[in-house]
Amino acid sequence: MADTGKQFHYSTQGYTLVGCVIEGASGDRYADFVARNVFVPAAMSHTQSDDRFAIIPYRTRFYRKTNSGTVENADFLDSSYKTPGGEWLSSAEDMGRFEVAILNDRLLKRSTRDLMLTPLKPGEGEPNGYALGWGTFSDNGILYVGHSGGQQGTSTDFLIAPEKSVGVVVLANMEQIPVNQLSREVLRILLAAGSDRKR
Repeated sequence: MADTGKQFHYSTQGYTLVGCVIEGASGDRYADFVARNVFVPAAMSHTQSDDRFAIIPYRTRFYRKTNSGTVENADFLDSSYKTPGGEWLSSAEDMGRFEVAILNDRLLKRSTRDLMLTPLKPGEGEPNGYALGWGTFSDNGILYVGHSGGQQGTSTDFLIAPEKSVGVVVLANMEQIPVNQLSREVLRILLAAGSDRKR
């Protein structure tokens, strides 16, 4: 039987564990630490923990589509149990600001960012391009880095081409939408437009 300790397994709980490590190392609440060290420097003023019982300006409704194609309200989700792994509520504008901060080294030194974007090498199994919290792949010699996400009522994708300083964010308030296809296509258009401008 294979030793699963050497294989790659993605889990939301892994991010929750990282949040606990950050709290232990910093002596601060995870949400406060992230707000002070990420949201403030990146000017992400519309990002906060998602309290489903609070009145939050501009919060959208969340939907899903049935097998017959009918759109209905998504199931209720209280994600407070997994803040590091999916409880944040944000906007496309704020996520764009996060991309700008990452691309311009406002949150991390370039050497730290490069290390974070380097895929891990599992002891068993095929390399999968997953780095430290980021998925990576190359297309036509261009490195793409990002992360998709989804839960009740949401489908999201965050994608950057760090060597080209270009990024895209796609947020949908409906479950199981292939937003990663849209983000890749939009990013390719932006890269092509940038290439045309240089000619």
